[in-house]
Amino acid sequence: MTEYGIRRLAMGASALFLAGAALVVVTAWRFDAAPLAPPAPAASPKAPPPRPATAAPELTRAILANDVFGLTPLPDQRQQTKEPPKAAEIDMELTGTVIAADGRQAAAFLRDKGNKSQKVYAVGSTVKDARIKSIGKNFVILERQGREEILTMKP
Repeated sequence: MTEYGIRRLAMGASALFLAGAALVVVTAWRFDAAPLAPPAPAASPKAPPPRPATAAPELTRAILANDVFGLTPLPDQRQQTKEPPKAAEIDMELTGTVIAADGRQAAAFLRDKGNKSQKVYAVGSTVKDARIKSIGKNFVILERQGREEILTMKP
């Protein structure tokens, strides 16, 4: 038998096995067996009484109270509520922004009010005495002397 004949035989056997597997799956899926009856409850005096229908909310409260799924942040992970940044006191004007899915690739176009020169700045750049912390749609968050300030675009 040639190599070509062996390949044809192998492909034919594979197709036959695949068709057989599909037939088994379809037969099992369409097989309509009578549902099994639940076993009869044992008449044991030690069996606990059935729970009332209100057990589910109690169980939910117990799970949430014990933080089984770790939903409550650890004390060092809790975010402190911060006040919104105040308006920036900088001699610059925001003329436009380009935002990106990766915030580090965003850009802000700032114009110096004094000499009217305009430059492009990225996150982390220094503008006068401030550092650009983040850039969003129509705003820039600056960090000056440890405080956050916001520079917004004028309409």
